[in-house]
Amino acid sequence: MGFFTENEKQFLLQQPLGRLATTGKSGLPHVIPTGFRLDPEHEVIKIGGHSFQGRERLYIRHLRVNPQAAFVVDDLVTEPTWTPRGVTVKGDVRIHESGGEVLGPGFGPRWIELIPNWVNSWGIDADPYASAAPRKRTSANQ
Repeated sequence: MGFFTENEKQFLLQQPLGRLATTGKSGLPHVIPTGFRLDPEHEVIKIGGHSFQGRERLYIRHLRVNPQAAFVVDDLVTEPTWTPRGVTVKGDVRIHESGGEVLGPGFGPRWIELIPNWVNSWGIDADPYASAAPRKRTSANQ
């Protein structure tokens, strides 16, 4: 079995938007919404961004200092009862300087790869209000 459950994979494959959290030298967190793609074969999250001119994006500067991030993808199953579901992924990040254009229209060449070492979900395989039971990657299951 892989790191993500089959239901988590299906959820992530259907979602276009998530939130990336990073921290830099100051330790202050920074969160941005961004497009992403799950690579179900390698079980990594591929995150791209629009090709902006000028200064390097803050999340990239953060990742150069601290190459770890958290990523959340969530939605509401039903309204107005507000039944939430989602996945949180934490892990190491690799910055790639080319190939990001394939992740979405208007995306630039730079993209990042989030390699999970911690995953938790709610409302997908269990009750959305159940206690968290995150899965951590160990050397035995890498």
